[in-house]
Amino acid sequence: YVLLAKTQGCHWNARGGNFYGLHKLTEEQYEDLFKAVDEIAERVRALGSEAPVSLSDMLGLASLDEAKEVHATEQAVRMLVDDNRAVSARAKELAMDADEADDLATHDMLVKRIEVHDKAAWLLESHLR
Repeated sequence: YVLLAKTQGCHWNARGGNFYGLHKLTEEQYEDLFKAVDEIAERVRALGSEAPVSLSDMLGLASLDEAKEVHATEQAVRMLVDDNRAVSARAKELAMDADEADDLATHDMLVKRIEVHDKAAWLLESHLR
């Protein structure tokens, strides 16, 4: 949810010559993130645990910090690049844990998320060059 909110914030507040491309890219990314949050929560339930029910619960589980202000477009994009890389790295750690626990469904889900976040970072970074 933190990455989703940050991506939407960049989408809403983007400015500059590449506004339209960045606006469309971040829209695609936050829509994917919304679906991913649901899939992850359903996997948590399938494993017998409770999914978080409040924003404060989600923030307590988050590995990213919230954005506290509107950033200049380039700074916001750099933040999203870094955050997508951080989420990818965390997903790799969790995928290894899932593999060790012989939880192939969770492992597979995480491997797919790694691919999505690596690609998101690459696409966003292309807007900085």
